[in-house]
Amino acid sequence: MSSAMPPVVIRTARLLIRSWQPGDGPLLKQAIDANLAHLRPWMPWALDEPSPPDVVEARVQQFADRFARGEDWIYALFAPDGRQVLGGSGLHPRIGPSGLEIGYWLDAAHTGRGLASEATAALTCAAFDLPQVDHVEIRCDPQNLASAAVPRRLGFRLAEVLVADTVTPTGEVRDTMVWRISRDEAAALGDGAPPAVSGRR
Repeated sequence: MSSAMPPVVIRTARLLIRSWQPGDGPLLKQAIDANLAHLRPWMPWALDEPSPPDVVEARVQQFADRFARGEDWIYALFAPDGRQVLGGSGLHPRIGPSGLEIGYWLDAAHTGRGLASEATAALTCAAFDLPQVDHVEIRCDPQNLASAAVPRRLGFRLAEVLVADTVTPTGEVRDTMVWRISRDEAAALGDGAPPAVSGRR
């Protein structure tokens, strides 16, 4: 990736989106431990939880270090006052030098309100603020209907379905939906990115 970096903090109408920072471990642990049944069907890392507090804090430090080095931009989704973790997201440079992949998860109590779409719209906008990025992707299990609804709602197109390319967290073979939006496609939706984005800094 180039030296261009996404913002550390992004604010939307209902979310504070910021990079994980040292000291966030207790909030992350609380959110993960409260959502294990919700996360385990879709997130392989959730099968290894719960983790001790010091392990979660070390993970947060690693997130912060990787963000600062431009290796992987992992964000916390906070309530606007920054006191509660509502989920996590990220801009992941793992699909080639000109693309970023967005992943996300939400606290079960905050699903069904459009927060994942709000966060994804904001991160898509942030991705296209980076001059080297010409497309953004979201990849998900076809069985995860809530996850697949997010890119569809924001104007991403279903570019392909990778057949039997990976496994579920419990080891069953599964397909992967690849949703994609180009810089030009995003611009056609207005202001260079999907809607529902407020100011960012």
